[in-house]
Amino acid sequence: YYDIGNEASKVMNNAGCIFFTVLFLMFTAMMPTVLTFPLEMSVFVREHLNYWYSLKSFYIAKTMADLPFQILFSVVYIAIVYFMTSQPLDPMRFFMVLLMCVLTSLVAQSLGLLIGAAMDIETGVFLGPVSSIPVLLFSGFFVNFSTIPWYMQWVTYVSYIRYGFEGCMIAIYGGNRPKLHCSEAYCHFRSPSKFLEAMDMSGVEYWIDVVALTGFFLLLRVGAYFALKLKLKLNT
Repeated sequence: YYDIGNEASKVMNNAGCIFFTVLFLMFTAMMPTVLTFPLEMSVFVREHLNYWYSLKSFYIAKTMADLPFQILFSVVYIAIVYFMTSQPLDPMRFFMVLLMCVLTSLVAQSLGLLIGAAMDIETGVFLGPVSSIPVLLFSGFFVNFSTIPWYMQWVTYVSYIRYGFEGCMIAIYGGNRPKLHCSEAYCHFRSPSKFLEAMDMSGVEYWIDVVALTGFFLLLRVGAYFALKLKLKLNT
C-alpha cells in the first residue's frame, strides 16, 4: 500500500488499506482481552472472598490499566501507516482517522472483555473470531448497503466495523477533498465524492459514526461488568 493514498487509479486498493487497518486494530484489540478475565478468575474469586477488594475495584483497575496501552498502540500504528501510504497531509483528516481507529479498537477490546467475562477460555477463543464474521461481512467493504436485501440491512447498524470503516473513508475522501492525482489516461474515481457515492457513503455524517462507536463502547463495558458479576455469583 506504499504511496497510494493520492492516486486516483488505486482508490479501491486504498479502501482495502483502510479496511485492513480497521480490521487489524480490531483483532489485535479483541483477542488478547478475551483471555483477561478467564486467566485470572480463580485468583480473583479467592481474593474477593477474602474481602481484599470488590468486583467494582477489580473491574475498573483491569479495564483502566489496558486503556492507555490500547490507545498508544493504535496511535503508533496509525502514525506509521497514514504517512507511508500517502494519505492527505491534513491534520484534521489525520486526527479524524486516528479517532475512528482508536474508538474501533476500544470497542473491539470491550467486546473481548464481554466474551471473556461471560465464557470460559475455550469458548471465548472460539466465539471471538466467529462473532466477527457477520460484523465484517456487513461492514460496507465487501457489499454495499444498497445491495443488501432489505430484511438484512438492520445487521449493518449493529456492525461496529461499519462505523469505523465508514468514518475513516469520510475522513480520507470526504470534506470536499480536491481531485486526486491520476497517472493513467483515465481515472474513473478521480473525484473523491464520486468514489464515496459508489461506496454508498455520500450522505454519511462523521459525527454519527463517532456517537455510534462511543455508544457501543459504553454498552459493552457495562455489559462486561454485569457478565462478570453474574459469573462471580455462579462461582461462589
